Amino acid sequence: MKDLLLRDAETLFALFGDLVHQVLVTERLGEVAEHDITHAQVEALQFLSRHDPNCVGDLASGLGISYPAATKAVDRLVAKGLVTRREGERDRRQSELTLTPEGRELVEALKVSRRERLEAIFARMSGEDQKALLRGLKGFLTAAFMTDKALIAETCQRCGIDCFKDCVVNQSHLAFLGSEIERV
Repeated sequence: MKDLLLRDAETLFALFGDLVHQVLVTERLGEVAEHDITHAQVEALQFLSRHDPNCVGDLASGLGISYPAATKAVDRLVAKGLVTRREGERDRRQSELTLTPEGRELVEALKVSRRERLEAIFARMSGEDQKALLRGLKGFLTAAFMTDKALIAETCQRCGIDCFKDCVVNQSHLAFLGSEIERV
């Protein structure tokens, strides 16, 4: 019985992951095609929108990418007019990165689009199924964080969702590490 349950879980997670990527990533990129932007660049914009101003090193660390990869992403975002780079106020050797108004609009448009798509999917689910899905996802995330506490900080920096007190990531950090996540 346990093997069947695990097999079903593997299949459903694979389908769920593919669907989430298609619906919440690929389709959203198609909506902003005029910007010729990649998923990695969207992640950089989302990170910068939550951690503004920032520097290339913090972006690289937050996204779990190399410094040269972060520099390349920033160069492309600056060229597209979505990010500005200026001399740091505290340290001239470090450039401060901020989103331009167009960059902020793009991040907001992607956030609204994602929310609308989720609302459309949720509207086709019963209230009971909606609650069961959320309960199951929270349970899964909590169990995953208990297995790998380092995943808590990495997930928090990369999720792309505004931080809130009742977030499962923040609650896991509080439960397993004894404090709420510190805002950057």
